[in-house]
Amino acid sequence: MRLLTEDAILKCDHGGTVKLEPIQHWVTIAKRAILVEGDSVGRSISGCITPPLVTTRCGKTVSVDRAKSYSSFVRINGLPVCKDTTTGATDWNLMATSPYTVTKPGQDLVTVGG
Repeated sequence: MRLLTEDAILKCDHGGTVKLEPIQHWVTIAKRAILVEGDSVGRSISGCITPPLVTTRCGKTVSVDRAKSYSSFVRINGLPVCKDTTTGATDWNLMATSPYTVTKPGQDLVTVGG
């Protein structure tokens, strides 16, 4: 599994892109910040193509699947790093959520287990 950097691309099921804003900048891969716990939750989503007449579009991420998303071993300043298996839910509509997942980790150099 690859570590995620600020160049990672996370998308909702409808093609919208999660806007990533790393909370740490001191540990990097190729001068790009590694993402840690908290970096993918509460983030805005742009470009969701769900038809607005059917339901609302995804506007932000609301949760993360901790077991799939974070390393059990590697931490930065006490926070687990994000893996390319990161997944969670968006605020798709009042009745249901929609998943978001990683489509590109942002780097191809560093891998992590667990």
